[in-house]
Amino acid sequence: MRFNELKCKVLTVSRKKQPVDFTYRLGSTTLTHVEKEKDLGVTMTGNLSWDSHIHEITAKANKLLGLLKRTCPFLTDVSVRRTLYLSLVKSNLCYACEVWSPYICSQKTKIERVQRRATRWILKARKGDSSCNERLVDLNLLPLCYDREIKDLMFFYKALYGISDLNVHDYVSFVTHNHSRLCRNPNLLLKTPLCKTTT
Repeated sequence: MRFNELKCKVLTVSRKKQPVDFTYRLGSTTLTHVEKEKDLGVTMTGNLSWDSHIHEITAKANKLLGLLKRTCPFLTDVSVRRTLYLSLVKSNLCYACEVWSPYICSQKTKIERVQRRATRWILKARKGDSSCNERLVDLNLLPLCYDREIKDLMFFYKALYGISDLNVHDYVSFVTHNHSRLCRNPNLLLKTPLCKTTT
């Protein structure tokens, strides 16, 4: 396989303030060092923070929601508005969320704000007419944080039972001796490793 030197970049993943700066070459071309890079639609940074990615997807989702508001002002059918939101806006907010699912409250809130605005547009509700939870129930939608948790569990289930092409035992270890009676299947208790970082 031949690589295009102009499309190849170097991203150093490190928590050090001054990481080792090494010059990489591909043939006679010196590869460019970057602070962040988008791969398969997910923006990766050197410190493995998802701030840049979440900023990009929420900005794109807000633009698409604004486009819907401008181009569909006379669309009154709630089911059609809901379908437009799911296909154009929410699909961007949930793409590959198994990889970047946030754990920081500010990141979660930033994503949820988009859906709050979208539910007001779908139902043509004004601020103060109804709570966000009531609008979600009316539209049969889950909060996006629950949606991401379900996708995480589905991905893990598929990996655990061989439905997806991933050997989960290379990445996850299970408790071998458990004396707890609170679990129905003690063989599937996950071992939580001790980590010095959150990334």
